[in-house]
Amino acid sequence: MIYTKYFSGLIAQYGRPNMSDTQFRLLMNIVHLEGRLEGINTIKRKLEGTREAHRFDIEYFNVHKKLTELTGNLPPESLKSRLFVI
Repeated sequence: MIYTKYFSGLIAQYGRPNMSDTQFRLLMNIVHLEGRLEGINTIKRKLEGTREAHRFDIEYFNVHKKLTELTGNLPPESLKSRLFVI
């Protein structure tokens, strides 16, 4: 959850950012997708060693692909310049 942690730290330090509706939606989608990935990883850890261990691999791949499309695999610092005006 590198983007979520990074942006929440910025918001805690500088307050609410000045962003358009489109930028805000992008930020919320990124946070949502990172949360889904974290949830899938939690489930996969609990299923480790069972026949069901790889049941969520395709879901993880699809969510990760969407996250990569939104972030362009940029580090959080670079993505910040696209989203925020602090």
